[in-house]
Amino acid sequence: MKRVSILVTSAVIMLAVAALATAATAPTPTTQPAVFAIQAKVLQVGPGWVQVQVVKVQRGSGLRANAKLRIHETAKTKVMRTGKASSVKDLKAGEMVQISGSIARSGKTLTYQAGSVTIIR
Repeated sequence: MKRVSILVTSAVIMLAVAALATAATAPTPTTQPAVFAIQAKVLQVGPGWVQVQVVKVQRGSGLRANAKLRIHETAKTKVMRTGKASSVKDLKAGEMVQISGSIARSGKTLTYQAGSVTIIR
């Protein structure tokens, strides 16, 4: 009887260890970064960023009209003016822009990164 309980206990422990090892190596689902798309008025332009006031939210959870956001430029950000390539440096306060990009979260801090900026007027 003692031998049977030792064998059963050993088998249970081995199965538990195997299950934990499998769970540890199983791929975890990756979270996709949140995305946003807005129309906004340019308030300020700085090196690698632009501050805007949201006029219309097309996509983006938690974004509201009249919110002020600092949008960061990345190496992949594309800026367009009348169908031609431009840069964040060419933006001026008062211009209307269409911006789409991603939202990165670090704790309670949200960082808005522009994928594309199109100058509307």
